[in-house]
Amino acid sequence: MIGAFVWLRLVEWKLSVIDTISWLYQYGAWGLLLISVILFAIFYDKLEKPIARVYDLLSWIGASWRRRAIKADIQSNINAFSRTVDKEVPNTMPYNMKLKFVTEVDRASLLRDKKLVLVRIRDRKHDDKNFVHAMIAFCPAGVIPASRTYLDECLCDAVDFTVTRKFLNAIQYQSAINYLYKEIIEPATTEKPELDKLCRILDRLDEQGLFTKVVLRELRDFGGKAGSRYPTAAHRNETRQFVGYMDTIARRAPQEECDTEFQGNCISMGFVFIGTSPKIKQEGATPYLRAIQWKKGLGIQRFYVAARDWAIDVAERTGFLAEKRNLAKILKRTEYYATDSSGQRRKHILIEMQPVVSPFAAAEQGRLLEE
Repeated sequence: MIGAFVWLRLVEWKLSVIDTISWLYQYGAWGLLLISVILFAIFYDKLEKPIARVYDLLSWIGASWRRRAIKADIQSNINAFSRTVDKEVPNTMPYNMKLKFVTEVDRASLLRDKKLVLVRIRDRKHDDKNFVHAMIAFCPAGVIPASRTYLDECLCDAVDFTVTRKFLNAIQYQSAINYLYKEIIEPATTEKPELDKLCRILDRLDEQGLFTKVVLRELRDFGGKAGSRYPTAAHRNETRQFVGYMDTIARRAPQEECDTEFQGNCISMGFVFIGTSPKIKQEGATPYLRAIQWKKGLGIQRFYVAARDWAIDVAERTGFLAEKRNLAKILKRTEYYATDSSGQRRKHILIEMQPVVSPFAAAEQGRLLEE
């Protein structure tokens, strides 16, 4: 009842936070309790880690408090990581997770009404092992969930292992990383050599900053484009071929010629790589605008203008001119540091663009651009 009155006062009179707290204070203990509940609900995401620390301080009391401490710690770290990835590429990790220790087999299920993944794992008595198994169980339901049915088993496992490794690297948990490799990944890849190959490909793509920004981005959209269609071998082949194409892009040496478009039934994308200094000095952004024009004529639905170091300015100018000439619109612009194919860590830019629908044919667009 008091909660309803509080809500009405906030809506009708638009009281400031201080006025609202002062008003609640007159209700004594009930008012203070309600203040605590409201603040907890509003700032829950920020309170997860402090709550985990409190449980950790009390873990010496007994096993139940230790489990509460590790559960809160795992939840807060996985949820923070998920929010970070999902902020970079929306809807790739759209759910928070809730952990529960059980005596049965590890599993996870989506609570649709709460947009929450409930993860159930056995308590391994070692924190690093619990971190690994919680994340491994969470990934199938929490990472690109809409596209899972269209990926084969090996690719799903490779994605899960790569995301888990990224998570453990992000929280700098070395003993958990060692456990992941020795006890989870090595036995799985020994049994499935193809899985080892896929893990190495995704690791290479992650090192170059392309795993989340491009691979998960495109695989995320695959489920939406496939709709509710029955998963077939054609779907699984297309996603595998896409990963193979991305590996070719990652291995590509400077100035090496390779196909820069991937055109499947559900994935339609490509790259525009900003080239060498002599070419840019002679022609500026014109060759790259022609490349955008060409991709538009082929019906490519999305492409990425990629550059590094001194060529970043040219990439930005290319994106600006493409928008100005109504060739394409910029969806997202990302600057980041990553390791290139030669092992050097350098500054990169990735400009995600979408062709603008035009009534002109590709050849007519070409003449207009040159004129």
